[in-house]
Amino acid sequence: MLIVCTKVSSQTADINTNETTLNELVINVVAPELKPLVYNADKVAVGLLIDTLNKVSEYSSLKFNVTVMPWGRAMLEVKNGHADAIMPTLYTNERAQSLVFPPQQFVNFYGSVLIKKVDNNFEFDSFDTMTSKKSVAKVRSVLLGEEFEKAKKEGLFTIAEVSRLEDAFNMLLLDRVDLVVTDGFAAYTSIKEMGIEDNMSVMSISSLEEPSFIAFSPQFAKKHDVIQIMSIIDQFNNPDRYKKILSSH
Repeated sequence: MLIVCTKVSSQTADINTNETTLNELVINVVAPELKPLVYNADKVAVGLLIDTLNKVSEYSSLKFNVTVMPWGRAMLEVKNGHADAIMPTLYTNERAQSLVFPPQQFVNFYGSVLIKKVDNNFEFDSFDTMTSKKSVAKVRSVLLGEEFEKAKKEGLFTIAEVSRLEDAFNMLLLDRVDLVVTDGFAAYTSIKEMGIEDNMSVMSISSLEEPSFIAFSPQFAKKHDVIQIMSIIDQFNNPDRYKKILSSH
């Protein structure tokens, strides 16, 4: 478990909470590995989302401790009140029972993808045209949009869940699964980092916007105005800027 503390300055006004006015508010955030948005490098949490939080810390009274850990453990940490927030996470009614979602999204994802080996003759047009069940590797507990979740419930896939996206790609390379499913942004980054571009073919599932949030623990949200916190973060964050980076791949 690795933590990076971002810098803080007092160049902006104090943050108003439900109880008091603080010159500095420390927020302990947990996050699953999702390259290039958030991941560990040389035992430090880094990534595009970390860059954004660092900028917030530099020019506001917010300070962040970010811990990268497996998704299931991260969810438990927030649900049990051991962490203040988790990022990035898609909204579901089930998650809203134990997490507080502010209205402001933190990052917008634009499209889940299916990845196959180049020698696989499977072509994806839509879930409606699939004629046989496929085995798919995906990162545990990560949601990939309504269309894929619906197809999963309809039994179009046999799912193998893994802790890391690299593990999913290794399963694909070893022919242990037919496909890998993930966010397109994460897919292109991991494929390039693993040096397997010539072995993989990427097929788009959807280009629909999927907003993802910093979701807070109920304990933290009772003490602090999470909408105001997100308003401060929004001054330094554009949820769509990651789409521009993705389009350059």
